[in-house]
Amino acid sequence: MSTSYASTVSGDVSGRRDAARALLQQPIVTAASERETFDLVRRHAPALKSMFADRLGYRLVVEPTFARLIKAPLGPTSPHRALRHADGTEFGAITYACLALVCAALLEPGTGERVSVGDLLEQVRADARENGIVFGDPVSEERNLASALRVLEEWGVIAESGHGDEVRGDGPHLDVHRDLLSQLLDTPLHGMPGPAAALARHEHEPAALRLYRRLVEDPFVARDELDDESATILARDRHELARMLEGDFGLVLEVRAEGALAYDPAGVLTDEAFPGSGTLKHACLLLLAELTERFGDSAATTLHVDAHILDSVLADLAAVRSRTWKSIYVRDFALLRRDVVALLFRLGLARPHENGLELTAPAARYRPVPTESKCR
Repeated sequence: MSTSYASTVSGDVSGRRDAARALLQQPIVTAASERETFDLVRRHAPALKSMFADRLGYRLVVEPTFARLIKAPLGPTSPHRALRHADGTEFGAITYACLALVCAALLEPGTGERVSVGDLLEQVRADARENGIVFGDPVSEERNLASALRVLEEWGVIAESGHGDEVRGDGPHLDVHRDLLSQLLDTPLHGMPGPAAALARHEHEPAALRLYRRLVEDPFVARDELDDESATILARDRHELARMLEGDFGLVLEVRAEGALAYDPAGVLTDEAFPGSGTLKHACLLLLAELTERFGDSAATTLHVDAHILDSVLADLAAVRSRTWKSIYVRDFALLRRDVVALLFRLGLARPHENGLELTAPAARYRPVPTESKCR
């Protein structure tokens, strides 16, 4: 094999892996916003389509102006990943309803590639009234509609029109990427009997596919959450799984008695970095350190923490750091507790348990380790 050929092959493998990593982080890539990434995805489109379909059961759509990775739903034990408002709070049911109504209005027959913002919002409000959806007070309505439009703009579905219609008194307009809009869902919903039908289509997928998807998408896969067939595959094929994860996405597989973790050594392929800055992540880190230190070696496995202990430890931490933590969390302990627990669940470091929560095995990584002093 010539040096130039080997270099080309190596470059192709690296480029394909970079494109796959980019799509996992950002399932919608447009030529207008991410030209370099989009070109890389288009270059490796055939191999990527095959890999995502065969390994994960995902469908990759690559068109002249966008690439869309359509994922399958994860299981009920997987961490919850919600859309968020600009201030970081999660979308509620009404905001998701606003988003669905905006998309439905944009898909309305006869709607062109440019729409008036005023006409669009008027249609959304009319559809909401027709379906008995109440947005709440004007401030909440404006916030929810603004969040729905912001998400669609981030995805590249809509963009502010540069044609200057507002100067003529018509108000602001939006350019609509209609081809991308039609690819937001993997299947039309109008023929489905209910939300459960969208999930039921994936119930009988092969265990190997479900396991690989969990390893790629979840921060931690607990062994007691796996069905017998998936657990057998993990034990039998761990070396092959490790090779695939490294080759496909640059992930390193770590398998222990408690479960499996596929992590990115570069710390890039994640939707939420931890540890990190801010009151919530600081509170989570200190809470984990206190609990794992308090329970010692028993924290190396799943550990039940009842609500009384959780509240006591968190309240003590908040009292000591009242001057440095965000004032809203210091004033409202219930809010602090809710958001800290939600973050632990999203990170896979804890899961719900009767009368409290259960720390998972990876939480033991944050147990304080005393530094040994050296004699001089």
